[in-house]
Amino acid sequence: MATKLTLRERLAHVHRRLAFGATPAELDTAEKLGFDGAMRRLIDFEGVPKEDVCHPHEFYWREKEDADVGTYQLRTWWYLQMLATPRPAQEKLAIFWHSHFAASDGKVEDGMMMHDYLQTIRRLGTGRFADLLRAVSKTPAMMRYLDMERAFKGRPNENFAREVMELFTMGIGNYTEADVKEVARALTGWGYLNLYYEIPGTADQKLKDAMRDGRPLSTFVNMVTVRDDGPKTILGQTKDFDGDAVLDLLAAQPATARFLATKLWTYYAYENPEKLVVDKLASAFQKNHGDMQKTLHAMVRMEEFYGPKCVRQQPKNPVDFLVGIGRAQGVGTALAALRDKDAQATTRIPQRIRDELWIFPYRAERQGLNLLWPPDVSGWKWGSHWVSSSVLAERYQFQGSMYWSDKGPQAGSLQPLEFVKSRIITDSMGIADALCDLFDVPLPTETRKLIAAIFDQAGGVKALEDKNAWTDRFYRSMKLICAAPEMQVA
Repeated sequence: MATKLTLRERLAHVHRRLAFGATPAELDTAEKLGFDGAMRRLIDFEGVPKEDVCHPHEFYWREKEDADVGTYQLRTWWYLQMLATPRPAQEKLAIFWHSHFAASDGKVEDGMMMHDYLQTIRRLGTGRFADLLRAVSKTPAMMRYLDMERAFKGRPNENFAREVMELFTMGIGNYTEADVKEVARALTGWGYLNLYYEIPGTADQKLKDAMRDGRPLSTFVNMVTVRDDGPKTILGQTKDFDGDAVLDLLAAQPATARFLATKLWTYYAYENPEKLVVDKLASAFQKNHGDMQKTLHAMVRMEEFYGPKCVRQQPKNPVDFLVGIGRAQGVGTALAALRDKDAQATTRIPQRIRDELWIFPYRAERQGLNLLWPPDVSGWKWGSHWVSSSVLAERYQFQGSMYWSDKGPQAGSLQPLEFVKSRIITDSMGIADALCDLFDVPLPTETRKLIAAIFDQAGGVKALEDKNAWTDRFYRSMKLICAAPEMQVA
């Protein structure tokens, strides 16, 4: 039976799983919308601005040197986007697709290819799976990662075909070796061009010229004259399949629906889902023709999503842990506000934003999740994989961000201060309770007493009137909050 949850508890649970958590103010808004209205806003982004926080190119420009298009710049941009976006479910789903369609700069070694790949999964990840499958399979980053620079008649790429069937669509056991060979034939004629290295000039010139002309710096090419145009027999069907047709065929298979349903439930709910759960979610996926937003809507309306196996039982992955804390502190909005209001794609991002952001990708990598650098073609594992002494030891080193600058306390402590002061606080225990509410963590009484004792040493509620005293005590308290077992699960 599903756990009896209030509307607010259900909304908080959905935001923990489909986004990076929700602040009390965000939950207030969601409650006013009701469950259906809140889900439309979260999943469909109804009424939410489309614009990204800033353009990724803003991170590439340097003050006195040529542009640096290294993938680590794109990674830093993505963390700012996750921290500040009003559409967190879009980024959370993009991480799922990044793991599902794993491509790593460790092999691609091309920042602009990885840029195109990331924007593809972010832009199309909430739409139809078949559209995303076709698009991401054609990104030069994916093709390079799977050794698909050129494939032509007589020399098909069976490795690419195998990964498409094993990892992207049907899963092992649902196709034959003959199917792999025939799919590889269907994909002949495909290749890519890397324009970035073929065009002369500096990195600055290449980027600015590409933006001016509205053209990519790497691109998919379909060489029809070298395509194998003979009949192919795939999954029992025989015709002259080309690349798009064969991907559409694979996307529509019942095995693909079940494979994706299992992975989605594992990512958003819990590991080893029951057959009935997989059947329900796979049915919703097929009924909605692979539309991911409609599939997520179906998932959050399943009784099992609110059961005792699910609520506050999933170990947080490093990005959920770090970004959730940063969003609760208000770090993202504070950093976004440091940009010039008239900044464009050709404007260099302020150095202070870079300096404040580094802690997020650094700590995530130390915990084993380095975005844009997945461990292998199968992506990351979710759930219990993130419960280990090494991961927890790294988490104990993180207490949040943006506490101090040369001008005194920063937004990372001041925004939580404003939240606590908005509550009716009469003693230090009330401060501890407010922090538990802000960071959505049900700390036990003994831990809350330890936090209260930290503030008692600074005069209790008097610390709320002294920004320096508050920041010092808040930082000390965050050590307890971030290390708490209750903070490690969603």
